[in-house]
Amino acid sequence: MDLAGPGSLHWRHAGDNRVLLLLVRVGLLQLMHPGLGAGVHDHSDFFGEPWERIIRSVPQIQGVTFDWPRAAATAEKITAYHLDIKGVDDRGRRYHALDPETYFWAHLTIFDTMIRSIELFDHRLSDAEKAQLYAETMAGYRLYGVSDRCAPADWVGYERYLDRMCREVLEVTPVAKGLLDFVEQPPERFPLVPAPIYRLVKRPFGKLLWWVNRGTLHPAVLARIGARWTPRDERLLRVFAKVVHVVWPLVPYRLRYSPRSREAMKRVAGAV
Repeated sequence: MDLAGPGSLHWRHAGDNRVLLLLVRVGLLQLMHPGLGAGVHDHSDFFGEPWERIIRSVPQIQGVTFDWPRAAATAEKITAYHLDIKGVDDRGRRYHALDPETYFWAHLTIFDTMIRSIELFDHRLSDAEKAQLYAETMAGYRLYGVSDRCAPADWVGYERYLDRMCREVLEVTPVAKGLLDFVEQPPERFPLVPAPIYRLVKRPFGKLLWWVNRGTLHPAVLARIGARWTPRDERLLRVFAKVVHVVWPLVPYRLRYSPRSREAMKRVAGAV
């Protein structure tokens, strides 16, 4: 499949800011991967800036969709950032950020979180939409120039791959444990929110955000981190999601979509 461009499902959904409600999920799933967690531990100031890494990454990753038709250059730049991220983790296992499974897992967590956001806050995807979204994300992934030999061929294979990774590969790495500590005791700042406001809302909003994210995690991940999710939690999450769905069209356009996606839409509209 050719790279997803204007009119694709990725262009419709990848810039939707509701996915930001599930950022904790992205971080946790990435940091629970042994190689990815070790790379973050050894090559970033994770404990000094727990959220900044994810927030800095999101616009660039969105660029692989919205920088069309120059997305390949964006993808190559992202790959170049990871060339020297390698080493040995605390259990003696060698890792490299450009290991195909490690790199694909980082991509997959972002894709899967977009899927969960669509189905939770927007609409239930049809089988055809799922197949198209997976084909589109793989077209984008191949721009990074990293082997896709571990990538499933289709949506059904993707679901099996995700299940196996959650059950057999993910673990509570030191940085994953650090993130879990942060969600229970939020850090003193959050870069998207002014400090005075954040100080007032960090505990109640942090608890709400972690609860929402917990409800989207695979049962094996919940078990591994020692978290519970009850039928009552599930019912309440559906109510919360419905409220977000109803209120979202009332939110100003500039807040509903990311800057990268809005710039792309404006650029394409101007070319028509």
